[in-house]
Amino acid sequence: MPVDDLSDSLWAYALERYARPGVEAECLRLQDEHGWDICELLWVAWLSERRLRPDPAAGQALAAARRWQHTMTVPLRSRRRGLKAEVSHHPRLEPLRQTLKQAELQAEREMLARLAALPALAATTDTALEQALESCRTLREIPPEAYPPLRHLLARWIIDAPDAEPKATC
Repeated sequence: MPVDDLSDSLWAYALERYARPGVEAECLRLQDEHGWDICELLWVAWLSERRLRPDPAAGQALAAARRWQHTMTVPLRSRRRGLKAEVSHHPRLEPLRQTLKQAELQAEREMLARLAALPALAATTDTALEQALESCRTLREIPPEAYPPLRHLLARWIIDAPDAEPKATC
């Protein structure tokens, strides 16, 4: 599949999964309290549903994508969040805040495109959820307190997916 098609596929996946009820709050908790990059989590879940996993040999390319996230997306997010309190006192700043929000979204889309272009290998576990969790472990250590919210979010994305395997009724 061409890189642009992969990028579009991951972008569509990310939009659909992030829009699910309650997911935004879960993502913000993992991002703000546990330091997870939500774009990386979406990428891992997307790969896992396709019975793939990140290629550990792509470390330099992943590091370059992470640099993009830290130099572009994170500062935009910080500036947007910083304006939130200002807007309540100076409503004229709301258009600027919305512009930063759109720029942040475009930076995240670029991050997802960079991740989608990274090489992947065949999955090594039986289920997509197990693979996603294993892939997360290869990306970074999962502290015990971060495991429950991480697993819960990945399960919502993967198990609740319309194309997921049917759930047991008992």
